[in-house]
Amino acid sequence: MDLEEAKEFKERCTQCAAVSWGLTDEGKYYCTSCHNVTERSKEVINTGAIPNTKIQAISRGLKRKRKLEKGWDWYVCEGFQQILYQQAEALKTLGVGPELKNEVLHNFWKRYLQKSKQAYCKNPVYTSGRKATVLEDNPSHSDWDSEPDLLSDFSCRSFVESGTDSQPDGCPQKPFPISKASQSETASICSGSLDGVEYSLRKEKGIVKMTVPRTLAFCYLSLLWQRETITLSDLLRFVEEGHIPYINAFQHFPEEMKLYGRDKGIFAIESWPAYEDIYKKMIEIAKFLDLPRFPDITEDCYLHPNILCMKYLMEVNLPDEMNDLTCQVVKMTGIGEVDFLTFDPIAKMAKTVKYDVQAVAVIVVVLKLLFLLDDNLEWTLSNIAEKYNEKNKEDKPWFDFRKWYQVMKRSVDEKKQKWEEARAKYLWKSEKPLYHSSIDRAVVYKRREMVVSLQKQFSTLVDSAPTVEKKSPSSFQFNWTEGDSARTCFHGHGLQGILKKKGQSMTTKNSLYWLSTQKFCRRKRASLGKKLLVE
Repeated sequence: MDLEEAKEFKERCTQCAAVSWGLTDEGKYYCTSCHNVTERSKEVINTGAIPNTKIQAISRGLKRKRKLEKGWDWYVCEGFQQILYQQAEALKTLGVGPELKNEVLHNFWKRYLQKSKQAYCKNPVYTSGRKATVLEDNPSHSDWDSEPDLLSDFSCRSFVESGTDSQPDGCPQKPFPISKASQSETASICSGSLDGVEYSLRKEKGIVKMTVPRTLAFCYLSLLWQRETITLSDLLRFVEEGHIPYINAFQHFPEEMKLYGRDKGIFAIESWPAYEDIYKKMIEIAKFLDLPRFPDITEDCYLHPNILCMKYLMEVNLPDEMNDLTCQVVKMTGIGEVDFLTFDPIAKMAKTVKYDVQAVAVIVVVLKLLFLLDDNLEWTLSNIAEKYNEKNKEDKPWFDFRKWYQVMKRSVDEKKQKWEEARAKYLWKSEKPLYHSSIDRAVVYKRREMVVSLQKQFSTLVDSAPTVEKKSPSSFQFNWTEGDSARTCFHGHGLQGILKKKGQSMTTKNSLYWLSTQKFCRRKRASLGKKLLVE
């Protein structure tokens, strides 16, 4: 019968907790997800043989158990593959080219499965107690072009329904053997995945185990390979703003992938990703995969310090004229050279660069060259700039460090307060509850329903304001506009009050760079030496 007639039945299925009902020919409700037949039935009006007579079918007997009620047989690496797929789709939504998912991340993931001996090798680690033999003769071979042509399509659905013998056209075979639903009884009752317990206990030397934080490392490696306009700090901010799946990413798994027990410790994350941690994991994975030298970071690349410095100067509301000084610092220090910036995991002296941190450091160096930042000179120069701006209101204003500091502090404090409030209000509990075993499933879902019901009741009593729609992500966190006294834009201000003319060029009025702490140290050492001689 038509599924439209069963839409009025809104109760959850007692077997799989889904709300997706159909009607049998006898008028009984059955779950389209697990095919469980309930004792409830639809009131049917028969206008054929017995007109205007209502016939109500009453279901009797035991419920029929289906083979699929325990879900698909799946492996832990397939769960991580689902998370990577979701993250790749999110990056695509943010404007990243589709080739990142279909080519770069796809190949990195296949390479990881082979290196970790989970797929694309003889005797995968989960199929027998023997060690797997990688297809290639030398596992540490670093020639990227000579790698075997690995199968599978990341953009294709990586799971097929149990019991299905054929796959749709254009979708290659999955890299893991499909077990029939009747074989799922052999899986451990301690986890929904077939290898959850084994994966948790696996501690093979030289193998990098996949974790949810490492999925972000995979994404950043792919972004770096493509030289996309997303730095690691941007990636982590998008994660925290909810634009990229990370916390509770498992709730987007297909309904047929039952997740409980040991899977909870593998896929459940209860902390935000840290910059240094993801950065170290990125290097660790790149070395484990034995990746070749990445594409060159040239001057026209977004990750080059000249371009990043320009972006961050706009971000922190500093004068445009400072860009010339940052470019000079980059040139003099040599940190803009291609060999210095390009990531090469297999090099003997592998150099890794934190591109966003390096750009911010260059700006700090320029500020120190201009103002010394000793809590004295910057305020003295601010007094000079303030007096000049008062007398010459029609001319191009001089950059006032004190006024800039006040504007930035107010804006940063507001942003920080919103950030702390958002973190405090974040709901760590997922919509898809986790449970320790399949036996506890019904109890957990019952409690979850009670919590959701109470939340709705309290929100009605409190009359809370409607939730604000999530804003589209931006690479810039601050927006500076002309004419706003509270958010003064300093981009067009000049540095005449800080620079002085020397011959044909301009030089800084500040002749120092380091704080004069060295003099204090010498005096302290001298007095300490005299004291020791006296004693």
